[in-house]
Amino acid sequence: MQVLLSLLYSVAAVLASAFAFIELRMLWRFLRNRAAIHATFEGAPTGGAHRADFVPPRVTVQIPLYNERTTAEQIIRAAAAQDYPRERFDVQVLDDSTDETRDIVAKVVEEISRTGVRIEHLHRDNRQGYKAGALAAGIEHTDADFMAVFDADFVPEPSFLRRLLLEERPFDDPKVAFVQARWSFGGAGKNFFASALALLIDRHFFVQKPTRAFVGNVTTFNGSAGIWRRQAVEEAGGWSADTLTEDLDLSYRCALRGWRGAYVHRVAVINEIPGHMRAFKAQQHRWAKGNAQCFRSLTGRVMASKGVLLDRWDELFLLAGYAIHPILLANLLLWPWAVLEMDRSLFWVLQALMGVALLVAPLSFAITVIERDGRWSIASIGEIIAGICVGIGLMVNNSAGQVQGFIEAGGEFVRTPKSNRPAGASASKSSAAPRTYTSPLHWTFFAELLAMAYCLAGAALLVTRGEGPWAVPLVFWAVCLGLVAQLQMSPRLA
Repeated sequence: MQVLLSLLYSVAAVLASAFAFIELRMLWRFLRNRAAIHATFEGAPTGGAHRADFVPPRVTVQIPLYNERTTAEQIIRAAAAQDYPRERFDVQVLDDSTDETRDIVAKVVEEISRTGVRIEHLHRDNRQGYKAGALAAGIEHTDADFMAVFDADFVPEPSFLRRLLLEERPFDDPKVAFVQARWSFGGAGKNFFASALALLIDRHFFVQKPTRAFVGNVTTFNGSAGIWRRQAVEEAGGWSADTLTEDLDLSYRCALRGWRGAYVHRVAVINEIPGHMRAFKAQQHRWAKGNAQCFRSLTGRVMASKGVLLDRWDELFLLAGYAIHPILLANLLLWPWAVLEMDRSLFWVLQALMGVALLVAPLSFAITVIERDGRWSIASIGEIIAGICVGIGLMVNNSAGQVQGFIEAGGEFVRTPKSNRPAGASASKSSAAPRTYTSPLHWTFFAELLAMAYCLAGAALLVTRGEGPWAVPLVFWAVCLGLVAQLQMSPRLA
């Protein structure tokens, strides 16, 4: 039994440390190349003047919707207000709604069409393929060479299409499949924990994404606020509902065929942080499940892609990104028994490795805060602590998503309820705010309570066995799980 316990805990600790070392290498690359990364992603566009006979490319703005009565109008109006040659773009509202969203959309589309903007309301009476199915159906109704995609809670500036297609000009490179803009959450209307949730995603857009793009790793599409080249989508096999992260799936299928993505950090699109922990958990659960599905379906092709992908091992760890949550959960479950039963020398060696995992998250968040805000503050330190606690507290929820993703393909695309107007967005023209959506309490809430109870019981056991100092991590994990559980019962976050 002791041998089995030592083996299991060693595997969990080594895997956690491996993820930490990969993240540390990424942070080292960012810091070493920081000036060059800033010049590349934050400087002025480098494209020259267009030829005299240049014709702006045709682009269709696609807006996939499902029961988005609170945000449908604002994104449709923002898409229609693009400062782009009117004869060269159109808007598709890909509406699978079953509630009053359909009527709201029909009314807004009719109003906008009278202004001369080409806009279609494409309503499906089923959700076949969910978001991927809606996007695929939309492509069949346009002959445009490019498709811009926006989720319902995004509000692009009028300059979005003009900047990405006419000024930044990433598509001058014929092998660029898509361009991804930065997500922005603004600063108004967010409380402390909403800011912490934003930090979890800001790390991706301020540090991880520009670094990966700079060193030549696969740049991935993030599902919204980007533009796709039609040819790349079709050559890679189109949008697929085999995974719940259709964006990650298509990004890698394109990369495996020699296409690449471009990231334009200086173009930001405001969107909404989920307004409640239940909604945030639903979003994270979907991402974790889809991530596992992509790992299951793409790993073999990625590892066999010598000469196509620059660093196959980096790509493997990115595809396995959410696996850190079941690894952390395994560490939690094994911890009290490892303290009591393992050979102490081996245990100390593994703790030295785990020390790297303990350092990497606060370091990564600290670098993100400096990049995003340009300064430190007491509030920033609080955001980092809260971000770490929430990230750890999500381990049960995201582990459940991972297990489901390894077992089954596809599944229901559970929408993230939206309600607030994104910070900085213009007010809707509607005279009254629509009723908000809510998220049900997910079954993982009760699993989190059980995990919290396990931590506290394990801590008590260690104290009674004279191992009090080793009970501290269990108490900390219990606090993180309790925080996430309490936020699921509290008022709105934002």
